[in-house]
Amino acid sequence: MSPARKLRLLCILLGSALWLSALFAASAAEPPEPYAAIQADVEKEVAAGRLTGISMAVVKDGRIIWEQGFGWADREARRPATAHTAFSVASTTKPFTTQAVMMLATEGKLDLDRPANDYLGVEKIVDANGPSREATVRRLATHSSGLPTFFSMYPEGGVARQPTMPELIRDYGHLIAPVGERYEYSNVAMGILGEIVARQSEQEFGAFLRDRILQPLGMKDSFFDTDLSRRAEMAVRYNDDGKPLPFYLTGTPGSGELYASAHDLARFAMLHLGGEGLDASARILGQAQLDELHRPATQVAPHFHYGMGWEIYDEPGRIGVLHHGGGQAGVKAEFVLVPSANAAVIVLSNRRGEKNFIDDVRDRLLKTVVPGWTRLPRPANAPLLPLQPVKDYRGTWRGTLLAQGRRVPIVMVIADAGKATLAVGDGPANPIADFGLIDGLVSGEVKGDVGSPDTRRERLKDLALALKLRGNRIDGEIVAWRKTSENMNMFPFWTDLERVADE
Repeated sequence: MSPARKLRLLCILLGSALWLSALFAASAAEPPEPYAAIQADVEKEVAAGRLTGISMAVVKDGRIIWEQGFGWADREARRPATAHTAFSVASTTKPFTTQAVMMLATEGKLDLDRPANDYLGVEKIVDANGPSREATVRRLATHSSGLPTFFSMYPEGGVARQPTMPELIRDYGHLIAPVGERYEYSNVAMGILGEIVARQSEQEFGAFLRDRILQPLGMKDSFFDTDLSRRAEMAVRYNDDGKPLPFYLTGTPGSGELYASAHDLARFAMLHLGGEGLDASARILGQAQLDELHRPATQVAPHFHYGMGWEIYDEPGRIGVLHHGGGQAGVKAEFVLVPSANAAVIVLSNRRGEKNFIDDVRDRLLKTVVPGWTRLPRPANAPLLPLQPVKDYRGTWRGTLLAQGRRVPIVMVIADAGKATLAVGDGPANPIADFGLIDGLVSGEVKGDVGSPDTRRERLKDLALALKLRGNRIDGEIVAWRKTSENMNMFPFWTDLERVADE
C-alpha cells in the first residue's frame, strides 16, 4: 500500500474514531438542568427496586426538548427502557379512540348525535324500556351515556378468553342512569366506540389506528396489542413487588389496549396542541375538530370536565389543562397538555411505583416548560354523607340485579341513617359498611355472591353500591370487584329496587 493510501486510511480511521468518541460522549453526557435532578431521583427509584422501567418526554413549542428512558423494558431479558420503548398506556388509549370517531364523523361515516345503536349489530345498548335512542355516540365519548363502570383482565394462558364486543354489550350494555344525568367513567362506552369504528371503517380497530393515526403521525414505536408481530417490542408489565406479569388483554380494547412510546405520544401531543412541528401530512385533524374533542362536555366536579376522550381542567385564573392518565396492573401513564404554554409532558412506567412519585415527576417536568405550574389540579373525593332526609330512605327495598342475563333477587333494609343490610340471592342479609350518600348516590360496601359466570370465575364477593333514590324506587349499579397489583376486575350489574315496607 502506498504511503498516500496509508495516510488517507489513517485519516479516515482517525475521523471515525473521533466521531464515535463524540457520539459516545454525547450519549453519556449529563442532561441539562433541571432534568439532571429529575433523572437522578428516577435512577434512585430504579436502583432501589421501586420502579422497573420508565420513560419521559417534554414538548415545548412544537419540539421535543427532552426525552429519556430509565431502567428496564424487560428486566429478565436485560432490554433497557428508552424514549422509544412501547409501553402499555392503558386509558391513555381513550383520546386515540375518540379521535378515530371524530375522523369518521368528519368523513360522514357516522353522526356524533345519532344513537350509538344505529352503528351496532344485533346486540344493543338498552335501558329499562329496551334499546336506547338517547345514548348517542357523543354521549358515549363524553362519559354521559349512563353506561356503567367496568374493567376485566384476561391473562395469557388463563381460564377465560376475552369476550367479543357483542358479548360484552349483551352482558353489560345496560344503562345504569338516565342519559345525561351524570358523569360515569365507562370503559364499556369506550369499548363500544372501538366497535363502532371497526364496523363503520370496515377495518379491525387496531388496524384503523395504525393506518389512519399512528403511521401518518410518524408514531413508529406504537401499535395496538392485536398486532402480534410486535409483541417482542412491548415493555413487560410488573406488579408492585417487581414481579413480571403475564401478558393480558382487557374486556374493552377500545378503552385501553394501545402500546406507545413517550417519543410517539409527544408527537400525538403536538397534533393536539395545534400541529406546530409536524409536517402537513401529519395534521390529520383540523383545528375545528380538535376543538370539539377538547370542549368541556360532562361536569365531573367544579371546574373539572370530561370532553371527548379528554379530562379538562378549566378553573378561572388557573392554567387550562388537557389530561388523560392510564392506570391498571403494571401500568402508570401520565399525559398532560397545556395549550396556553404550547407544552406537554409524558411519563410512562411499566410499574405503578411508590405513591405519588410518578405524579411528582410529571409536575416537576411541567414546571420546566409552564411558567407558574404547581401541580395537576385533581378534585377531592366527594365526602360520605348521612342519608338525608332519613324517612325517604328508611324501609325494606326489594328488587333484582341483572347478572349476565339472569335476574338475581336482592333485599336491602335501611333501618336508619347509618345502618343497612343487603341480601343477594339466597345469601344472608349482610351489613353494609360505609353506608351513606356520595354525590347523591346511595353508597356502601357489602359482601355478597352475585353468582354470575364472571363473578364465580374470579371468586368475587365484594360488592360496591352506587344507587339513586327516585321516589319509591332505587336504581343504579352494584359492582362486584377486586383490585390488587396483579389483577383488577369490576363487573357492574343493573339494579332496580322498590320500597315495600316502612320501618
